[in-house]
Amino acid sequence: MLQETKQRVSIPFLARISLFWLGLSTVWAGLNVVYLPDRVETLVGSANKGTFLGLLVSTGLVVAIVVQPIMGAVSDRSTSRWGRRKPYMLLGSLVSALFLLLMAAVSTYALLFAAVILLQISSNSAHGPYQGIIPDLVPQNQRGRASGFFGLANQIGVLLGALVAGQFLDRGQLGNYLFVAAGVLVFVAVVSALTIREEPLVEKPEFGGVFSEFRTRLAELRTRPGFAWILLSRLFFFMGLLAADQILLFFIRERLGMDENAGLYVTMALAVLIVMAGVVTVPAGWMSDRTDRRKLVFAACSVGVIASGVLLFTANLPMLLIAFAVLGTAVGLFVASDWALAIDLIPDPRAPGLYMGLTNLATGGGDALGSLSAGVVLDTFNRIEPLLGYTAVFIMMAGFFALSAAIILKVPRVYMGE
Repeated sequence: MLQETKQRVSIPFLARISLFWLGLSTVWAGLNVVYLPDRVETLVGSANKGTFLGLLVSTGLVVAIVVQPIMGAVSDRSTSRWGRRKPYMLLGSLVSALFLLLMAAVSTYALLFAAVILLQISSNSAHGPYQGIIPDLVPQNQRGRASGFFGLANQIGVLLGALVAGQFLDRGQLGNYLFVAAGVLVFVAVVSALTIREEPLVEKPEFGGVFSEFRTRLAELRTRPGFAWILLSRLFFFMGLLAADQILLFFIRERLGMDENAGLYVTMALAVLIVMAGVVTVPAGWMSDRTDRRKLVFAACSVGVIASGVLLFTANLPMLLIAFAVLGTAVGLFVASDWALAIDLIPDPRAPGLYMGLTNLATGGGDALGSLSAGVVLDTFNRIEPLLGYTAVFIMMAGFFALSAAIILKVPRVYMGE
């Protein structure tokens, strides 16, 4: 078994284990923010683009919710001499690269839908095991910093993905993004496999069957409900965040009337978000190792409500950039504290892959529900009055952040990692 006591890790080590997250974020940001919105609109037309895009993204994320904890649990029991996590990270990434290349050839919404589902299966077969890296290798009093590095890598990946995809969009060569994304994913997977050192699991844990395992985990969650509360709070935070991200391209084109170079403006808004999140996340991670992590999560949700209010009255590009700067502050605070808090609350430290995979019930579920609700609300209210859908989405977004803030107060202080 892996030892309970872990040695203090260095900043270069934290950077190395964060590289894989950067690659995943680069791929999915370009897809979700630029490629899929534009491709769906091309294939189904403008009238129902929000609904069809929401259906596509939300269904894919439901698949991710199922696959990620299953593969995390499988990796928890792996006795491979290469480590518990790396073999799945490498194989899943290679298959994902293949599906990205195949996606470039699809010409109908149905085929695009199928390609995204297959990509979600392969990508999350890598991502689920990767979720166990911090609990496996980072000591408790450095989890905030590790979460800050993961958050920074995630935000840089979002910026890179949106930037590259946006440039291809403005040049009329958006399909080329898929080839770049495939190359990035293979690169980070190979580098991670070569540079992350895992201690192999010597003895495989006992497994009493699927139903026995399910009953055991439910009993653990009932005994330590703090983990379930943090998942619910995370769910609503990501619903709020994705409500903004999902309609950003449409908002710039229709509400702000800037159709020309819309991809560039998407990149600019996300760049502001990323910069602010990057500025905030590492010091916030350091702070979360020294204080009650719940306070930082609550602050993040409160700032998210403020960002929603700014977006509600946004009428030009400068106001949009201010709104995304505020939203970036919320994201930086959240990712540095929430991730570490979730690790603190794992009911069984022997199964970090399973439980951190379950966090995707909240992350992926929030993305799915946020994307779907934003798309449906946008189309529904735009039919009532042109552009009214954007007002409705931003009000809904504020409500999601407020619910996240209220729920985090349910996490008992006794479960905090100090």
